Amino acid sequence: MTIDETLIFLKQVLKNKRLNKIQEIILRQSWEGCSYSEIANIAGYELGYVKDVGSKLWRSLSEALGEKVSKNNFQLVLQRYQLNLSEEKYLLLLADTSKPRIVADRSNNLQDWGEAMDVAFFWGRATELAFLEKRIIDQCCRLAVIVGMGGMGKTALTIKLAQQIQTQFKYLIWRSLRNELPFKNLIAEIILFLSQEQKLNLPKTVDAQISLLMEYLRSSRCLLILDNFESILQSGKNNGCYQKGYEGYGQLLRRIGDEKHQSCLIVTSREMPTAIANREEEIYACVRSLQLTGLEKIEAEKILQAKGLTGSIDEFQQLIDLYTGNPLALKIAATTIKSVFNGDISRFFQEGIVVFADIWNLLDRQFNRLSVLEQKVIYWLAINHEWTTLAELRQDIVPTVSERELVEALLSLQARSLIEKHSIGFTLQPVVMGYVKERLLSDRNY
Repeated sequence: MTIDETLIFLKQVLKNKRLNKIQEIILRQSWEGCSYSEIANIAGYELGYVKDVGSKLWRSLSEALGEKVSKNNFQLVLQRYQLNLSEEKYLLLLADTSKPRIVADRSNNLQDWGEAMDVAFFWGRATELAFLEKRIIDQCCRLAVIVGMGGMGKTALTIKLAQQIQTQFKYLIWRSLRNELPFKNLIAEIILFLSQEQKLNLPKTVDAQISLLMEYLRSSRCLLILDNFESILQSGKNNGCYQKGYEGYGQLLRRIGDEKHQSCLIVTSREMPTAIANREEEIYACVRSLQLTGLEKIEAEKILQAKGLTGSIDEFQQLIDLYTGNPLALKIAATTIKSVFNGDISRFFQEGIVVFADIWNLLDRQFNRLSVLEQKVIYWLAINHEWTTLAELRQDIVPTVSERELVEALLSLQARSLIEKHSIGFTLQPVVMGYVKERLLSDRNY
């Protein structure tokens, strides 16, 4: 169900009791995975008030659905309630609308898109889509990891990919880990879905739970998508380490990549999970990773033109290069140029502004996840400004670190898509360079 279908459904379940404005906002934003704090900011209400309304809302739904409902499980409970209804009754509940809608034919395949966003407006990525489709469908890839900086469009790419290949799978389930979904909750939801509500009592150990899941992945062709995988990885350490209590995700990836089955798990992340690189197999292609970089020039230009920007061919190219074709960064920059500089790219460049508003926040979140050594490396690459060799970095960083530690930090930063590597050394992308230089004005711990 979409969120709009859910609201219609709930209206009928609650016997036409009208949801007020704040209740609907809480449902919509909770559907998107927002915290109460984020909902309060969006709605313009006090946090305490939003929590109180939310608590009463979940109690009302619990009474109506006959099962305990909370902010974290309401989508799963609604899905379970819906599946227990007959097809005819479900359609009748949704019939209270003049809008045409499509109900999936569950006799052919079962799909749970969770909180996946709408990708009606999708730019480019034909090469990446073809690469992934070939690996997953033709070469029977079991585990595909898509890595890239925030804003590169990993989520949109995987939704578009899943839409293209969905007919090849009996089951499709999409989940976001943005709110650090506990592993036991995730695997319970997946097994409940794949068993069509038949498997309600799970084994107690993580190994046994994954073994049960593997049985389903072997018996039916399933497509699983886990978005925002970096959310369950540790901050402040080198790339790829799991938070305490989330190690089950690592076991899941290893077993899906290593064991024989007919399904596929797609993971998106800003950081490469551990143990993926050494599992990539050139011959059998059971495990694959894709480093997602910026859009091609022609597709990036479409974003800028859609915002009504004006400028020369060179200025358009300079703007695309500045943000390395990052779709989100380009949209943010284009919106600012349109609002502040009347769409004139040349006036924007005259001001010398590179990082602002949401672009700063985007980079700030990624920078704050780095280890102390990774931050030092980033600072020194910004200070040097030019390509910097491994030997030069070792001389710059104080106190001195071993070559092994430095190499590990550089590999981690590459996996996080924050630095560029060339035969002559390492450097930062232009927008990252601008961001770090501004941070240097207030941070002297390098």
